[in-house]
Amino acid sequence: MPTGSITIGRNPCPKCRSRQHGPPAIHRPATDRWISISHTTGLGLLAVSPFPVGVDVEAVRQVRTDELADTTTTPAERHALLAQPPGTARSTAFLRCWTRKEAVLKATGVGIGSDLNQLETRFWAPGPAHITTNATGTPTTWRVDTLPLPHPWIAALALPHHTPHAVTLQHH
Repeated sequence: MPTGSITIGRNPCPKCRSRQHGPPAIHRPATDRWISISHTTGLGLLAVSPFPVGVDVEAVRQVRTDELADTTTTPAERHALLAQPPGTARSTAFLRCWTRKEAVLKATGVGIGSDLNQLETRFWAPGPAHITTNATGTPTTWRVDTLPLPHPWIAALALPHHTPHAVTLQHH
C-alpha cells in the first residue's frame, strides 16, 4: 500500500462515547479488523484480529510493588504478589499481573481508567486465564494469554473467551 493509504484513529469509548480516549481503530481502508497497540522500552506490539483484542507489553524493571499493590490488585493478587521475594521476582510478577489487566481493559475499549483492583487476572496460574469484567457496564469474559517473548519483556493478549484462539507472532 502506498504511504498514507492507511489511517489510524480512535473508535468512540464504549462508556462515554468520546473519541478522545476510545480504542485505536483503522479508519482507512474500511476493514472489519480490530487493533490494539502497546509499546515499552525497546519493543512495540500491534495486535490485529477479527475480534475485539487487547495487547500490553512491559519491559521487566524494578517496580514499586508495595506502593502499587493496594490500588491495582485484588486481595488474591496482592497475596500472590507479596508471596514473591522482594526485588526482581516480585516486580516480574507485578508486571505479569499488570499486562493481563491492561490487555483486558484495552480489549473492552475502556483502557486503564477502570477500577483495577476489581479485575482478577490469576497471573500466578500457568496457562491462559478467563477473566470477567464489567468495565463497559455489561459483563464480558476474556481469554488472556501471556505472549512468548524473550527477556526482558512481558506481554499479554486478550480476546473474547469464545473466539478461536490462534496467535501468530511476527517480528519485524
